Amino acid sequence: MAVDSPGCSYVSLLNHLGVGPNNHTHSALRPVRNWSTPTYVTVDLYLYVIIDVNEKHQSLTTGLHMFSSGWTNELLRWDPEHFCGIYTMTIPEEYVWRPPTSIMESFDAKLSYEKSSYVNLIASGWVTTGESYKITSTCKMDLFKFPFDTQQCKLTVLTILNTIDQIRLYPGSNSADVLSGSLMVFQAQGEWDLIRINVTRQNLTIGTSVWDTVIYTIVMCRRPQLYVINLLIPVFLFLVLDLMSFFINEVQGEKLSFKVTVLLAISVLLLILHDMLPSTHDRTPLIGVFCTGIFLFVGFSIVETIAVSFLMRMASKCDLAAFSRETREKRVQEEASGQGPVVSTVKGVEQDTAIVSLLRLLLEEVRKLRQSTCPQPARHAGSACVCLKTAAKAINTLYFILYTCAAVCFLVGVFKQWYY
Repeated sequence: MAVDSPGCSYVSLLNHLGVGPNNHTHSALRPVRNWSTPTYVTVDLYLYVIIDVNEKHQSLTTGLHMFSSGWTNELLRWDPEHFCGIYTMTIPEEYVWRPPTSIMESFDAKLSYEKSSYVNLIASGWVTTGESYKITSTCKMDLFKFPFDTQQCKLTVLTILNTIDQIRLYPGSNSADVLSGSLMVFQAQGEWDLIRINVTRQNLTIGTSVWDTVIYTIVMCRRPQLYVINLLIPVFLFLVLDLMSFFINEVQGEKLSFKVTVLLAISVLLLILHDMLPSTHDRTPLIGVFCTGIFLFVGFSIVETIAVSFLMRMASKCDLAAFSRETREKRVQEEASGQGPVVSTVKGVEQDTAIVSLLRLLLEEVRKLRQSTCPQPARHAGSACVCLKTAAKAINTLYFILYTCAAVCFLVGVFKQWYY
């Protein structure tokens, strides 16, 4: 056909193919000449943004580009030489049939733009299209190593309405090409880094029905800096402060009030952590074990402080009772020695007489009589006070050593599981 022929326009080609808004044959039915012939469809998904990862609801919101998704249309073929070399043209998507592909894990999928889409039609009958989607899908996350975790979320592309006998799905690119293409358009968003994308093709069998599926496994790594600064370091510093509180004076009650304040601060961080992590996870995340373990350390430390304070208070009461007894003893001894001046006077007046000897004997007898009639102080009071103080100091020292060793072993164990 000549170049200046009326067939050199897209309109004449569309009329020849019978494609248009009033012809629903090409858009309603699968485009094969024999109904038993399967339609071959290729898909290509490229990740360009990670919008949100919700650990509480186990969901992933992503932005996806669908490039060069194509299929064979046996009813829309022409010879370019008969139409002035027209090899390809772009037509509205509602003019032709499109495979009903969907993502199995998705529960909310939206186009990234409102205008109508177009498809690219090639002379061989190959139809290609490209669109951008915002998809929210389910993702079973392993949060055991949170916030040093790596997540794998799957996006399974399939055609629910057509089994493998009708539509065959194939990935348009391998894993390396999809990853490199995604990294070229990827926009870092929030706390996640894209590590790799694995592309596999599998069959999904339910009962007697079999579907072709293309699975895109997105592997992403979390950036833990924010959680380290806002959660891990404060909780660790609270543990260090609790260890340092063993050097605070226990007499005035400052040590106990300080430990209670530290315990309340850890409780606030535990409430924040509870709002972030799911409550139905199979394994308790290590960050929960870390915070709860330090909470228990501080709690047992408060119990130990209360016990030591009780012993010190009993020792103080014992010292006060012993001091009052010593005061009474001194008073009794002073009263008993009140005859001293009389004896010295008699001694000065009548030395070397028999009366002086008699008075001395009488004085000795009076002293013995007073000592036998006065109540004897409890000699064990002072030793009991010393025993209470010694026990309190021994308990405090022993607990500090055990507390430090247990805390170090606990931290080493937790951090070892985090990094290995």
